[in-house]
Amino acid sequence: MRGITDNLHIARVLVKNVEKLIPKIGGDFQVVKADCWEQVAFAALLAMRSFERGTNHAKTLGGEMLLRLAGTLQIKDAIKNHGAGEGENYLVVFGSGERAKEILAELGLEELPLIDCNKEKSKRFFEKAALVEVL
Repeated sequence: MRGITDNLHIARVLVKNVEKLIPKIGGDFQVVKADCWEQVAFAALLAMRSFERGTNHAKTLGGEMLLRLAGTLQIKDAIKNHGAGEGENYLVVFGSGERAKEILAELGLEELPLIDCNKEKSKRFFEKAALVEVL
């Protein structure tokens, strides 16, 4: 589990049964598919900032993060491309490190080592995620 800020934590996890997981998603956490943790962290930070500024497009932090991750304002497209699925995902907790550990245990998810992005992939993603700001 990596702490990005005091109130944002990310873990790479293995999802074995997405059908059981999906009804639990919401509130102070989200589960998403992405290539690397930096993409997820950047999208989550942008989502948090959009709520602070009142420029959010989604009703929840998790939804806003999905929009930022996908670089679109269409939630159905964001879910299709980055929503939780079987296999490797990222658990994003909008809360304390203690809360992040609780959620990881409650969901029974296996934590995996974080994967770093290569610089070129990161650059393309950051540009795409930032587009939601101007749309």
